[in-house]
Amino acid sequence: MSHLDPSASALPQNEQELLRRAYALSSDEASQALYRDWAKTYDKTMLEGLHYQSPRLVAARLADLMPERGHAVLDIGCGTGLAGRELAALGYTVIDGIDISPEMMAVAREQGGYRDLVCADLNARLPLADGVYQGAICCGTFTSGHVRAPCLDEIMRVLAAGAPFAFTVKLEVWESFGFKDKLAQLEIAGAIAIVALDAGCLYANSPEPDGMFCSLRRV
Repeated sequence: MSHLDPSASALPQNEQELLRRAYALSSDEASQALYRDWAKTYDKTMLEGLHYQSPRLVAARLADLMPERGHAVLDIGCGTGLAGRELAALGYTVIDGIDISPEMMAVAREQGGYRDLVCADLNARLPLADGVYQGAICCGTFTSGHVRAPCLDEIMRVLAAGAPFAFTVKLEVWESFGFKDKLAQLEIAGAIAIVALDAGCLYANSPEPDGMFCSLRRV
């Protein structure tokens, strides 16, 4: 279990086991199995057990860059909809979600707030047209055992010119999963304009920064 999740040891044993599985993910099949088992209790674990604050912080970062609340936003790796609900609370009315787990998205659908939910693998070409979103958010997806930096090419493809993208990357995979270098390459190529890259706390009681909070615009 990662030492950077400060409240994990206080969780019930079954929830600790789910976290251990999350950090050990090595395939899409393992990811789908984990989130099938975790879907119903995920929100409780993250919000009440771990004091997860990233969805609120990332939604606020997107809102700073996207004042038009009626434009379409894509919630990437939406899971149960934690970030989408934060966007809705800020007044966004057109939110689509994409995730590999239909069970997690079933919870998001029950919670409401999404226009559409799409089951897809971020490691493959997304079943979305070019340039259809005026903004995007991603929280908790770029982490241990999950997708790596090459997925940013597909995310950029579905964003309109000028669209902001706010997201987190777990600090321990920031370099090893290629995010630092990939963002630099995209910036040099003129594909993106980086607005901010800040180390911060993914959990409210993190003793030290454990994530990168990133904001950029699609050029």
